[in-house]
Amino acid sequence: MDPVYIPLIVYLIIVFCVPLFLKKDSTSDESYFLAGRTLGVRASFLSVVATETSVATVLIFPAAGYAGRWNLIALCLGYIVGRLFVARFYLKSIYEMTDSSIYKALGSDNPSRLFLELAYLAAKYISSGVRFFMGGLALAELFGGPVAFWIVLTALVAGVYSLSGGLKAVVVTDQLQGLILFFTGLALLGLLWPAGPFFSEKVLPSLFSFKVDLFDGAHTLPLFIGGAVVSIGSHGADQDLLQRVLAVRNLKLARRTLALSGVGATVVIMTFIGVGAFLYASNPDLGETGQLMQYVKLSANPILTGLFAVLVAAAAMSTLDSAIHSTGAVWKSILSSHRSPRWFSLLSLALLTLSALAFIFFQQKADNLLALALGSMNYINGGLIGIFTYYVFWKKPLSVLPMSLAILTGFFCTLLLNLVSVHWTYIALAASVSALLAILLGQMVHERWQSRFSQTP
Repeated sequence: MDPVYIPLIVYLIIVFCVPLFLKKDSTSDESYFLAGRTLGVRASFLSVVATETSVATVLIFPAAGYAGRWNLIALCLGYIVGRLFVARFYLKSIYEMTDSSIYKALGSDNPSRLFLELAYLAAKYISSGVRFFMGGLALAELFGGPVAFWIVLTALVAGVYSLSGGLKAVVVTDQLQGLILFFTGLALLGLLWPAGPFFSEKVLPSLFSFKVDLFDGAHTLPLFIGGAVVSIGSHGADQDLLQRVLAVRNLKLARRTLALSGVGATVVIMTFIGVGAFLYASNPDLGETGQLMQYVKLSANPILTGLFAVLVAAAAMSTLDSAIHSTGAVWKSILSSHRSPRWFSLLSLALLTLSALAFIFFQQKADNLLALALGSMNYINGGLIGIFTYYVFWKKPLSVLPMSLAILTGFFCTLLLNLVSVHWTYIALAASVSALLAILLGQMVHERWQSRFSQTP
């Protein structure tokens, strides 16, 4: 057997065995989607960090480090502050929700709930589908063979452990995947460690840059604000990452998990930025994109290639197993069915696999479509942040008018500002604020209509 396959095979065997060692629980919604709310801080924390570390992260941040983008530390600091803000102000209201979908309590009637949940599902299937596709593409580049084969194989493996054991099995494998991500990053740092005064000459001068420009947000202040806003959206309004936090035993521990996850994400991101920077110091001729992948392929080292394949597979499966349960829970809420929750996660697994396979075709037609799909959640995040902010601070569910205004305002604000090349950090803030203002306007109109109709004899 070619030794390049050994690390990946060992990893897959371990993942397959996870459900065998889990205690068989009931298949109630809370047990399946929230692990019976029995998770501790460590398990939930590692699961959150592993889930948000997708294949895109493993490839994009080394490329940023290769370009000397050490000032992304400001983005990470924004992540930490955003999560602290969510933990302090948002999490209590969300933690007390009892439905399988966190979006159900936000609507005052069935049309508003359905609109919000379907909007979330559409954006999630696109954004998670393209990340899943990127994992299959990376594995195909490493080992050869069709991308579709690697997508289907990854889906089958993730389906075996995640569907059989629910969120509890996902969290166990996420802990393994999180440790793989971190220690592989450390191993690459050690392998590429540069000689000479690298930190004083290259790192310290690049950590902070103070400039305010709507079309150039790659500086400290806008990166910090953008990181904070994105973190509020991803950890305060997205069922995917929140599911692990809500599965923690009590609110106090859930808040601790959320706060620690910002630090954990920072460590992972800066580790892979360091990998890219050290790679540039040793080999500055690897091109403009995909430098880490090129380095692994050029090394012709089967063990390194195998370990990198495990890293990619772990990131891909962590993205997939997370998304199938978060979207499965939303489907169960929409359909109000008494069927086993496994059916809805299976439905989501099939839809996510089809989404990833579709991007094989889309990649051949338009590269910019992949970038659009990768950022698809950005088009709904502004609306979600506005809706959750209103629910948390005004303590009211929304009717379909203000809710649809929020989603549409956030979407079109993001679209228009992207068309004129405003930097994403400013777009994230503008979309969230405009969505909240749209809610306030829509709610005022809705209340006036209600008042007028109630006075009509």
